[in-house]
Amino acid sequence: EQWLDSPEILKEDLRLMKKAGVNLVTLGVFSWSIYEPVEGEFHFDWLEEIINNLYDNGIYVILSTPSAARPAWLDEKYPEAMRVRSNGVRNHHGVRHNHCMTSPKYREKLEIIDSKIAKRFANHPAVILWHICNEFGGVCWCDLCKKRFQDFLREKYDNDIDKLNHEWWTTFWSHRYNNFDQIEPPYPNGETSVHGLTLDWNRFTTWSMTDFMKFEIDVVRKYAPNIPVTTNFKKLYKGLDYHEMAKEIDVISWDIYPKWNNDYESLYHTAADTAFDHTIMRSFKRDKPFLLMESVTSQVNWHPYNKLKRPGVHKL
Repeated sequence: EQWLDSPEILKEDLRLMKKAGVNLVTLGVFSWSIYEPVEGEFHFDWLEEIINNLYDNGIYVILSTPSAARPAWLDEKYPEAMRVRSNGVRNHHGVRHNHCMTSPKYREKLEIIDSKIAKRFANHPAVILWHICNEFGGVCWCDLCKKRFQDFLREKYDNDIDKLNHEWWTTFWSHRYNNFDQIEPPYPNGETSVHGLTLDWNRFTTWSMTDFMKFEIDVVRKYAPNIPVTTNFKKLYKGLDYHEMAKEIDVISWDIYPKWNNDYESLYHTAADTAFDHTIMRSFKRDKPFLLMESVTSQVNWHPYNKLKRPGVHKL
């Protein structure tokens, strides 16, 4: 979608893909503002043309849902769809992964766009895998998420506040709760000394993110139950328990950006860490192969060091 005004570039990309032996590409990861430039106005002809051209040249497609980045009109009209930071301040429009996983309005808008994509391309022979969102991560601290956290705790502790107090050891420093409505997330300017609270908040974050992912999976599977789904993990991301999320997808995929030739570890150390991450990803579904969704072929804008790789290192 970044080159729709330069069809000659898309044509040249296709030629170079064939020359490089490319047989599979991902599309649509950040395309929402082109799919739906204004609310309720949808454009998919451009995508179908690209998919057709790829397929005619022997290249298949992983088609993504566009939930990782939203159009400006959505955040302008529905600000509750944007995340709130740990200090209680709601984000402005921008960046990626700025959505509240709990927001009913965001899910409503997302279900519409996901349904239209899935319905239109479910039977296209080029589409062989659904890509759900992109690199799940981050936390929302809004009141909707706080309420859902309280409900999560009610269910986990059998609606018994005494049971929670016992498990969290809240008698220490007089931190006992009288009811679940008193419990807040571990805000930096609030309760940060009850380890059970912090641990369950992290568990809730994984649960909430997984629930959001399952929501999107259910939408696309409604129209294309035979197409498998994946999402791209990113190393052992500390903010989420990938072991739990992996249960809900058909194919494990992940993104690898090793910092080759840095000045704080040996090449062998970097390679060993990378191999370890490969092993973890492979372990999520031991009877199936995993997919490397992204890799650092050249420089990136966020590495502290961006050195050229020695010959053979990328293949390694």
